[in-house]
Amino acid sequence: MATKCPGSDVEITIMPCPRCGGEVELFTGEAKAKCPDCGQLVWREAASCIEWCPGASRCFRHVFKEEKAGGKKGAGNGNRGQR
Repeated sequence: MATKCPGSDVEITIMPCPRCGGEVELFTGEAKAKCPDCGQLVWREAASCIEWCPGASRCFRHVFKEEKAGGKKGAGNGNRGQR
């Protein structure tokens, strides 16, 4: 779950702790945070380059074509980055 701080561009993402299930807040730009309940480090899910790279449409041309055509294969098929 992601929310924005009022009056700011900071976004807060709430992640569940894999150890105790507690809520861990990750702020914009943070890759990890410590669970306040048990101390476990919780990592933000790494974004795939397909989400942020301006050249992704060239590298993943086949994925974008399949999505436009309504194909079942796509960025979520587990084959990211493979050609």
